[in-house]
Amino acid sequence: MIGREEHLNRLNAFYEAKSNNLTVLYGRHRLGKTAIIKEFIKDKSCVYFDCTQTVDFELLSGINRAFMAQIDNYAEARNYEEALEQLGAGDIRLLIFEEFQNIVKADLGFLVSLLRYMQENENGIMVIFTSSSVAWVENSMVKSIGRAALSINAFIKVKELSYADMVGMLPENDAKKLLSVYAITGGVPGYIRHWNVKETVKENICRLYLNREGIFAKEAELFIKDEFRESGVYNTILKCLAEGMNKLNEIHEYTGYGRDKISVYLKNLIEREIVEKVFSYDFGVNENTRKGLYRIKDDFISFWYRFVYPNYGVLGIVPQEEFYDRYIAPKLDEFLLEAFIKIAGEFMDIIKDMGRMPVEADKKGRWYGKAGDLHIVYETEKTGVIGQVFAGDMPVSIEDYEEILRRLSVAGIKDSYIYIFSACGFSKELIDMTGDKIIPIAIEDL
Repeated sequence: MIGREEHLNRLNAFYEAKSNNLTVLYGRHRLGKTAIIKEFIKDKSCVYFDCTQTVDFELLSGINRAFMAQIDNYAEARNYEEALEQLGAGDIRLLIFEEFQNIVKADLGFLVSLLRYMQENENGIMVIFTSSSVAWVENSMVKSIGRAALSINAFIKVKELSYADMVGMLPENDAKKLLSVYAITGGVPGYIRHWNVKETVKENICRLYLNREGIFAKEAELFIKDEFRESGVYNTILKCLAEGMNKLNEIHEYTGYGRDKISVYLKNLIEREIVEKVFSYDFGVNENTRKGLYRIKDDFISFWYRFVYPNYGVLGIVPQEEFYDRYIAPKLDEFLLEAFIKIAGEFMDIIKDMGRMPVEADKKGRWYGKAGDLHIVYETEKTGVIGQVFAGDMPVSIEDYEEILRRLSVAGIKDSYIYIFSACGFSKELIDMTGDKIIPIAIEDL
């Protein structure tokens, strides 16, 4: 339950209030929603039903079977009302319905009957609906259930773990290895638990991704296939983004797809939180700034489409270790950079909230330059606060620092405090020149 304490506390507060409550707990697959539910109900009497995609008459049959297994003397019901009425006899006031979008799609009548039952029994009934379909909850649910949405008391969105929470799951491990775990699994608990910290990064990737029987061998592709009908087109667009084709026109030139068509696919990917459109911090030097950029937001999917998908055709014949050495190892540090930027951003937010940043700063962003980015930028009235991240296997040098200064100049930032984050330490020359405005932070310090 590391990183999930807040979710549990909210659910327990709703339960202890002893008033009717309908809560939607949602988030993508493998984030641990069921684990949260199991922890929440372990000392409570409840009924639980996990709904697969089905049709109306099978929905009632499934509810009958689930209730019969959990309620003493339950008699098979002819309709939803009869099923729900038997909850009172067992003094059951906690109901869990997993993947409730499948219930709604099968028969909206069940939701109508459930809400009526809650209205007629004001005795502290708590209902939790879970869903792994983020896009459906956020974009389609209200249209699907209409006025019934007004009966929902709370939404709890389960997200990926922060780096700090993941470290709590895997204490006493090498910092660079933990960076790799975080980047490659995307901070998803269901993926992290399959990672063996006693093995090297290479051994884990070979076992989980490159072994045809590995649990992640086609996980990302199957995830896309479940979400979209034209999975081949989405696979191609994700491959483009993973390989650095971040502008719509670049994808158009590579694929030949029309720009309008690509825009629709990108919109669908954004709705499902797989892709995001990123905006550069604006310093008024527009000619040096990249605009209209898209990137894969989900790190787990990004890893698979960056390294496995483009080379999948030879995976069956090239030994796993050789595949890793040839296709993954040369670009792995480059891939880790984005996750390290996210971690560094979390760290800077923490010191800002604690009042330990050199100056007060409000807006935060990233400057996307045509000849290199500034990874973390905070706006202040008189001076900037910059975070620049290095994920490579060489110490950060004076030359690297001079490159930061060049980018600051191109971006139009004249004076800054510079936090430099490194996965492999710093050269002695750079350490010797650090002071109030140059703050080196090694990955071990995080």
